[in-house]
Amino acid sequence: MTSKGYKFYRLFFKLRNLMILKDDQARAASLQYWQQFIFINLMITIYTLALPAVVAGTYQFYIEGMIFPSLILPFFYIFFILMGLLRRIPYKVRQGLVSWGFYIVSIALLLTTGPRGAGQFYISLSIVLLLVFSSSHKSWHVVIINTIVFLGLSALFYFAKDSNLLFLEFGAYWWIIVTNALCVSLIISMTIRLILKGMDRRYTKSQLFNKQLIIAHQENMRQIKVQEQLRQSGMVMMDSRLDFEERLHIVLRSLEKELQCTTVCLSLAEGDKSEAVCIAALPDGINNQRVNIPDFSGSYLEYDYEGIRSLEDKTPLMLHTEAEEYYYGCRFYTSETKGYLELLMPGKADQTSLNYLQLSLFQLGSALTNEQLIRSIKKSRDILEFSYDEILQAWARILELRDIETQGHSRRVVSISLNIALKVNLPEDEQIQLKRGAFLHDIGKLGIPDRILKKEGPLNDDEWTLMRRHPEIGRDSVINIPFLKPAVPVIYHHHERWDGTGYPSGLKGEDIPLAARIFILADVYDALISDRPYRKAMEKEEIVNYMKSERGTYFDPDLLDIFLADLDNLTYYRELGDFLKA
Repeated sequence: MTSKGYKFYRLFFKLRNLMILKDDQARAASLQYWQQFIFINLMITIYTLALPAVVAGTYQFYIEGMIFPSLILPFFYIFFILMGLLRRIPYKVRQGLVSWGFYIVSIALLLTTGPRGAGQFYISLSIVLLLVFSSSHKSWHVVIINTIVFLGLSALFYFAKDSNLLFLEFGAYWWIIVTNALCVSLIISMTIRLILKGMDRRYTKSQLFNKQLIIAHQENMRQIKVQEQLRQSGMVMMDSRLDFEERLHIVLRSLEKELQCTTVCLSLAEGDKSEAVCIAALPDGINNQRVNIPDFSGSYLEYDYEGIRSLEDKTPLMLHTEAEEYYYGCRFYTSETKGYLELLMPGKADQTSLNYLQLSLFQLGSALTNEQLIRSIKKSRDILEFSYDEILQAWARILELRDIETQGHSRRVVSISLNIALKVNLPEDEQIQLKRGAFLHDIGKLGIPDRILKKEGPLNDDEWTLMRRHPEIGRDSVINIPFLKPAVPVIYHHHERWDGTGYPSGLKGEDIPLAARIFILADVYDALISDRPYRKAMEKEEIVNYMKSERGTYFDPDLLDIFLADLDNLTYYRELGDFLKA
């Protein structure tokens, strides 16, 4: 295609779009757009084909002295063009003016021209325009009007004698041509109407299909949202870092948000009992209420307001049901308990909401089972830890039987050590290991002969060398016992000194494990407040002065300051049960 031809078609399409409102152009898929599209194209065709006839006719009228027809013909031509171009005029008005205007002009031309004139062409196109773009119930009006006009022309053909009616000169020839033109126009009109009707049906189906697609898309998006919320709430329910009641409330809030619930209540019953207690609810005002779990078949109960009124036995939540609300109740089970979830919703739940509810029940059951397992494991661990403590205390008493003067020393140093540990916020697991190490700090003395351990006089160098081996003997005794292995730092390093002059490793400063540094303070303090064969217990002021003198040499200076600052509140005689909880 040449550039000139391309420019012509671009101009043609611009002209066509000038005649269609922008709002209709934006709705290119609508039937209204395509009706205007066809109508405008037909008008442009008429304007284009009519131009030579208008020019020739105007000229012919003028040279024959017919001034009025020579003026009226171009006037109507320009008028019809303007009607097509003015987008501000409603489409229906433009369609009516152009179609009926052409129809009237075509009748006038038929009366004043012969069979070779433009009248038959105009009347064909005008009828096509009228029939195609009239609504179904008005198209019959067009046919009736055209039939009446045709009958009138036929009567005029037979009875009129006016010399200005040129068509009378052609007789039946004119009548046959006009009849054919009308028949052709009807055939064209019916064809185009069938096309438009098919387009209308297709458009209606496509609109319905699009609506179904939108609904399906919205449902899919909701399902994705539901699955994401379930995934997130499931992760929360399995997060053991959160309190169990907090996890339950997170799931209840998720149900409240997704299902638009006005009230949610979760109740639990032990074993096969039917009486349950509400342990979590939104709002919180109905907590701790007792609920008799209804006996029902199926996966859930569903009642509207009227249905609840007819029940004899009602749960407390049923009594809160208001008009237009629906009540839903669902059961779930674990190995130890039975759960019952109740909800009040502003309307009847759809299938997606019911699916969400069932999956939430599964999550609640899993979380409850998980919590029961955690509690069972914790209970078993508590029993095991208590057994460990009993064994450790028994070993400590066995050690003390060899040295009557130190009787009760192990229990006291455990208590004092844990007092200090609490002040410095020692982690709980390290407190447990400190406690165990404190109980068995002198277990290595089992490897020291009685002649050295119970010697009343001072030890010689060889005896001291052997005595100083008891931390090593203690370490080797417990290092292969799994639950005591973490306590080795206390057992092995409890005779180290801050300045590095201690034994057995000569560690210095913070190289000494923190638990051992805490125990060193407790061990020395208990020794100073206790009677020994070679001295009496020291007074508090003497103890404080002595320990301050060893600040930064024997003891960790920071720990010593913390210990002495709270010395008056020291409860080394406190029941160990307050400290020994794992």
